[in-house]
Amino acid sequence: MSDQLDKTAQGEEGSHRQLPDDKALAEAGDVMIKDKEGNSLPFKSLWTGKPENERQLIVFVRHFFCGSCKQYLQALNESLPSSSLSEANITLAIIGCGQPVGIPLYAKETNSSCALYTDPSLRTHELLGMKSNMRTSKVKPDYIKQSLLENIVNSAQVALTSGHAFSGGPPGQNGGEWLFQGGQLKWCHRMRNSTDHTEVKELKAVLGM
Repeated sequence: MSDQLDKTAQGEEGSHRQLPDDKALAEAGDVMIKDKEGNSLPFKSLWTGKPENERQLIVFVRHFFCGSCKQYLQALNESLPSSSLSEANITLAIIGCGQPVGIPLYAKETNSSCALYTDPSLRTHELLGMKSNMRTSKVKPDYIKQSLLENIVNSAQVALTSGHAFSGGPPGQNGGEWLFQGGQLKWCHRMRNSTDHTEVKELKAVLGM
């Protein structure tokens, strides 16, 4: 394991990096998430029964109209393209918190070719300790290229023109990054505020890329 993974396992990175207990993770694994068609599947199907040398990176994003999260996924697409992830035996899945009807537009807006799901029940978020607030980071993350005002305006425009303005998910629900291998959680990062996804540079270090 990398130093970052060791610190997480030992709880040295703060509560937002501490792994959930086995009971909470098992319960979360049984939660039914949904794909773009509205079909249900257990959350654990994304990280169990996979090849031993494969790692599964799961990114929980905020509501489907969140401009900050869209910029984060764009940064991931640029720095960790699907070809690079494939070479490293890493799969990527995105999970939102809105209704399934919002997934197709979100995939188009973020130019995402990876698997997208959602948990409108917010049960996985609750069990895994992902918090709800609308605060922003004191220091603007590298992945944020727009101002807060631009983010708000763009998010509102997309919501109003989407035809599904009330299906994006709770505006305050935050997400995080979760890395699995061999059916076990190896590392995690819970967003402490609305602009607190793991910086791409750090995520690449965690992945050894």
